[in-house]
Amino acid sequence: MPEPVPSDIRVIVDRLEGEVSLAARDLRTGRTILLHPDRQCPTASVIKLPILVHTVLLAQEGHLSLDEPVLYAAEEKTPGSGILKDLTPGLKLPLRDLCTVMIALSDNTATNLVLDRVGIEPVNVRMQALGLRHTRLFRKVFSQGPPVSRQNARYGLGVTTPRDMIRLLSALYFGTIGNRETSELVRTFLRTQQGRDGIPRYLQPEWTYEGKGGAVNSVRNDVGIVAGPDGLAVALAIFCTDMPRPLWTADNPGWIAIGRLAHAIIQNFHPELAT
Repeated sequence: MPEPVPSDIRVIVDRLEGEVSLAARDLRTGRTILLHPDRQCPTASVIKLPILVHTVLLAQEGHLSLDEPVLYAAEEKTPGSGILKDLTPGLKLPLRDLCTVMIALSDNTATNLVLDRVGIEPVNVRMQALGLRHTRLFRKVFSQGPPVSRQNARYGLGVTTPRDMIRLLSALYFGTIGNRETSELVRTFLRTQQGRDGIPRYLQPEWTYEGKGGAVNSVRNDVGIVAGPDGLAVALAIFCTDMPRPLWTADNPGWIAIGRLAHAIIQNFHPELAT
């Protein structure tokens, strides 16, 4: 059963100008804290986690190799986050490296190159098969893509829910995405994450973070697994949406709220760790 939403978490939520939806699970005890866990939220770049999962599963199933070279052509250059857009087109990179920069730097060009290889709709079919009923990728990054319904247009790149993301993170933790080796490989990619503005913002240095964030003007999201001393592990999916003022710095109120919520959730699960 979910925990009642603690008062300190309510305070953080109430102070944010926008909507907060979250799900958290103590992966050792099974305790959960939920706040609007089934609210459908714009994914922004969090959708790159499902893309990664599908790609790694295709490799496990023998449909592709993570070592196969992929050509980065000039027409694939995509604006926004990442480094490939600033490199010389004509490079050939292993699919594995594209997955790395897609996660570590949220590279949009790399993401589109991966999607050229694995497809958009197959990602959605895979997520449905994994039980993520509300998770869907609509198009490539910075692409108009195929027409979408008026109902879905407001989500942009993709849609998901906190509960869907916690389901996916829990499966990765327990080794049931493909098999334990495949799940661990996905988590290895997530450990390369360079963004530290959300979930890991206020965590102690001994804690590790494996995750993927996402941002557009009115949205800040972060999902991931954090691990601490004595085998403690918590899966977190925190979505801050409908914020009224865009701010593209580390001090965006959404990032700060996510960091505070992650810290508060862990302390509610484990008061002995309070600092």
